[in-house]
Amino acid sequence: MKLLRCMLSILFVLLILSGGAAVVLAERLAPQTPPAPPAPPVQATGYAEGISSASTATADLFPLKAVLLVGPIDGDNGSWTIQEKQNMDLVAAELEAHGVEVFKFYTPQNDWAQIKAAAEGAHFLFYRGHGVYWTGLPHPTVGGFALKDKFVSSDDIRDDLHPSPNAIVMLYGCFTAGSSGITGDDIDSAEAQRRVVQYSAPFFDVGAAGYYADWFGDAFQMFVRYLFQGMTLGEAYESYFDFNSQTVERYVYPNNPQMAMWLDKDNWDGIKYNNAFVGLADHTLSDLFQSTQMTVTMTSLTHLAAPSSETRHFALGVNSTSAQTFTWSIDVAPRSAAWLDVTPTRGESGQALQVSLDPTGYEPGVYQASIHIVAGTPDVQNRELDISVTLRVLQQVHRVHLPMVLRGSTP
Repeated sequence: MKLLRCMLSILFVLLILSGGAAVVLAERLAPQTPPAPPAPPVQATGYAEGISSASTATADLFPLKAVLLVGPIDGDNGSWTIQEKQNMDLVAAELEAHGVEVFKFYTPQNDWAQIKAAAEGAHFLFYRGHGVYWTGLPHPTVGGFALKDKFVSSDDIRDDLHPSPNAIVMLYGCFTAGSSGITGDDIDSAEAQRRVVQYSAPFFDVGAAGYYADWFGDAFQMFVRYLFQGMTLGEAYESYFDFNSQTVERYVYPNNPQMAMWLDKDNWDGIKYNNAFVGLADHTLSDLFQSTQMTVTMTSLTHLAAPSSETRHFALGVNSTSAQTFTWSIDVAPRSAAWLDVTPTRGESGQALQVSLDPTGYEPGVYQASIHIVAGTPDVQNRELDISVTLRVLQQVHRVHLPMVLRGSTP
């Protein structure tokens, strides 16, 4: 008994010193969703105009890809789920009008393996469905997707999704903009900020540049429209009718001073944080997704040599035409060309490729080969390049040296 009292005393002290960590552990839940996603009052409606044509401001973008997810809300075919599928179709039409390749995963077609494959290199990732919370209210751990038969956690997003650098993310669901649809979930600004940071963090960890969260059905469509009109990410957020310059709260995203974090709210039977933006506010789509090409400093190499000549070395730069970087790999054909040496066989844009041509021991003749370079990123426009290489071996190489005459000198 005495030992038990001692152990309880130690546990009590540890609880005080840990600031209640044991309480947090006790509140750990299986992943849950609120009964229903948040919804604006009936009288507060968005607007949608006709699909606009592509703007010349984004004409230089390379081919873009979008992945759209809709999770089950009231079943696969309930009225609310159907409505969110229709809302997602609005943005799908907008994206396709601007030449974006769209992949839809609407419940029950929510296979995570297929989503991961489609999201590889995606420039837009949109989700409509339930928000997910992993610990108890009023300060829950939040994040992830509620898909058909699967809760996707923030760590799943970090581990499994590999979108394009600077991807744009848009989410609709409880907690994504701060407030939720749970009755009595009245939160202050600090809690709204905490939830938005938690929900957006995994996307920024995998390289995203912008995060939008809003409760209205046409918000994604209008944000996309504004972006393709050449607006910055911040301007697109501020141009939607739900934005209010008098109520918006402007912060800097924690641990990343380059990123803005803006939270807006409405008084709908209490304050609701329902419209959030985090990201590189001053950047446009053209800034984020410039057309990228691979270039090399020379596309053909020739070495004229005798069998006893020294090895000729070339240094070729493999470069990117934009700020985007990419990996590359090379293959030599024919592989039997022992006179040709290329190193390294893999590298990154900006790195030099060392090419050596060695005529030692070769009979007079013409020897040809090709160096095939492939960029590791699929959105590089000319992701495959060939460098032709020729070694001409002569019995003897005659070189003519011309005298150099300096201007102004006397003969």
